[in-house]
Amino acid sequence: MKFKFFNNRTKWFGCVAVFAISAGGCGNFLEIAPKEAVAAESAIIDETSLNTAIRGAYRALGASSYYGEGFVNLGFVPTGDVIYNVADNLSDLNFRSTDAAFGGPWAAIYHTINITNHIIEKAPAITDVNLTDAEREVIIGEAHFIRALAYFDLARGWGGVPIKLTPTNRPDDGNDIPRSTREQVYERVESELQRAEELLPAAVNRIRATKYTAWALRARLALYRGQWEQAVAYSSKVIALTDAFQLVEPFAAWFLGGVTQTPESIFEIAFSAQNPNGLRTRMSLLARGGEYRYRPGDAVVNTLRNPKTGGDRIALLDSVRQGGLTQYAGALYYRSPATDPSYVLRIAEQYLIRAEAYAQLEQLEEAAMDLNRVRSRAKLDPIVATTQPALLDAILEERRLEFLWEAHRYFDLARTGRLKEQVEALKPNLRIEPHLALFPIPVDEVILGGLEQNPNY
Repeated sequence: MKFKFFNNRTKWFGCVAVFAISAGGCGNFLEIAPKEAVAAESAIIDETSLNTAIRGAYRALGASSYYGEGFVNLGFVPTGDVIYNVADNLSDLNFRSTDAAFGGPWAAIYHTINITNHIIEKAPAITDVNLTDAEREVIIGEAHFIRALAYFDLARGWGGVPIKLTPTNRPDDGNDIPRSTREQVYERVESELQRAEELLPAAVNRIRATKYTAWALRARLALYRGQWEQAVAYSSKVIALTDAFQLVEPFAAWFLGGVTQTPESIFEIAFSAQNPNGLRTRMSLLARGGEYRYRPGDAVVNTLRNPKTGGDRIALLDSVRQGGLTQYAGALYYRSPATDPSYVLRIAEQYLIRAEAYAQLEQLEEAAMDLNRVRSRAKLDPIVATTQPALLDAILEERRLEFLWEAHRYFDLARTGRLKEQVEALKPNLRIEPHLALFPIPVDEVILGGLEQNPNY
């Protein structure tokens, strides 16, 4: 069975038929096994194909241009804390709408959304006697959560984007949908998460969405929107689930030793030998069989190597000495084969979300308590901050180190208005302009899709 797809657009919705086996891009011509893909209009027709579809949605989250690498490196490369060892525009914050660094993740995220759109529209009409109402509701709830995460990632990166809720089968479908504002997209994310909460079970599943997963993302969403009380409320609901989620000790015990799905994880994306995590190869040292494309900047290496500032987080660094020089790399992804999970939601983040929200509410004692819980796990002395600005600075620095290899730092600096200050401190030869707090809309979306470009691109 053969399917032909267009590949001249970054928007590219036509790959819904291959969601079961490919979460990345499509070539001009792909051979698809009949068992794993059928025509888009009839792809979701029974209990088996619905389960295949939701598995495809999770796999799409792990696409090479999404949480499998592309979107994650947008979160750390532009910050100066992580250096891309190949000269590129992203490292120098010379953002260009023509760069695949932006077009790839945009396309991968909308592809993920399109899969969920098919599930949400078609699941209610399935009449298969093997599909119980309870199973149907959970899968629809999972699709709403995944769609919420995808739109949240679009909004925090590009600002306002088109909100597409109808499944499409052609790359040019939906071209007439204009950009919504960022706040309108966040409102959509909120409604998606509300629906997910209604449908998902109160259970622990670290690689599938549950009610708890929705709570954790609602806490993050509230933080980004400056809804401090709501951020406290939702992070507290997750933190209170101590039988399910814990700050794993010692620090490295949540990722080293081949472990997955520890109590640290609220939601992680699973990979396998057949579907490996691309970040492992890109990040690892040549001596470890990797490509060594990413390395930590000197400033963050020095911070992590100092026991007073790095503590046990030195475990986030791998190193090898060659020719009298020490090369440093990330240690978060290291397995062979590359079955390392991608971490999307962790309990450490919930503590730091609550700490930041408490600090914004001028509940400084409570904020310091949450911050110091995370620091204590890393074997660091408690922070004694008596002013709101000092505490907020300490929390931002804690997030910098805790989430060094995850998709947080650029977005943290952009949302707090600290991008210019922090990046120029590490790269004084650069001048960071305000428009760099948003990514450029991919050029094909502007020229062929008619979208308005972000300012100054």
